[in-house]
Amino acid sequence: MTGFADRAEQIAAHLVAHETGAEAIPYDIDGRQSAVDYHLEWPDGRRGVLEVTLVTEATSIAWQGMAAKEDWRWPSARSWEFRPASTNFLYKQTRRAVIRAAQLCDEWLVDAPEELPMSVLAEESEVAGFLADDVGTLRRTPFSAGVTLYPSTRTEFVDSAPDDFSAIVTSWHDQPHMASHIRKVRNAADVSERHLFLVPLDEVLPARFFTDDFELPVRPPHGFEEVDSLWVWSNYWHRSLVFRDQSWRWLEFPGTPV
Repeated sequence: MTGFADRAEQIAAHLVAHETGAEAIPYDIDGRQSAVDYHLEWPDGRRGVLEVTLVTEATSIAWQGMAAKEDWRWPSARSWEFRPASTNFLYKQTRRAVIRAAQLCDEWLVDAPEELPMSVLAEESEVAGFLADDVGTLRRTPFSAGVTLYPSTRTEFVDSAPDDFSAIVTSWHDQPHMASHIRKVRNAADVSERHLFLVPLDEVLPARFFTDDFELPVRPPHGFEEVDSLWVWSNYWHRSLVFRDQSWRWLEFPGTPV
């Protein structure tokens, strides 16, 4: 793993270890197949497991896997950000078009490909196609060199999302990859606690839940009965949410992991 996914694992391990009093030991390393991410060990000899996964739209999984291999950054002499217009797009074709568009913008001293002269776009078919098909937005940023990729953004009515966050979590159970993560936790042998930690990306998190000031969920999340503790944390939140012993709780952040 690289980038945000790798960081999410570290944060999850830090939060779970702090709350449970266990030591979180990386386990999905050295080529181990179908292994949980962490083993948990307590001073009294008890053992547990922790599995961490990002929650994303099913259609995003393929391109986000390719983006992760590049650390969510494409080469460019200047700093740019790219946000796709939808949850899925042609990765390699878009990559070529975006890199070329950024290069042209730097040459013509403009801040977006839409500002390029028509005469230039007439000679650059991939860049022109990128604009015509509304694949996404490319904007200049004041950071380090490269094109940083972000998940798609979306417009929604806040009132269209369920009031109870547990309904959102339940919907994530149907994600194609979720069954394999639950199975790894369930099949762990000789453990007393099974923890599953979910990190939702922007595209699956309704706008009303972008901040952590919403009320505690009321109902239990369906489909996760085989785990002892279900954790949720978004990078927009300043605390984490855990379902354990048939109730939800907010947990304040401990000290920042080193």
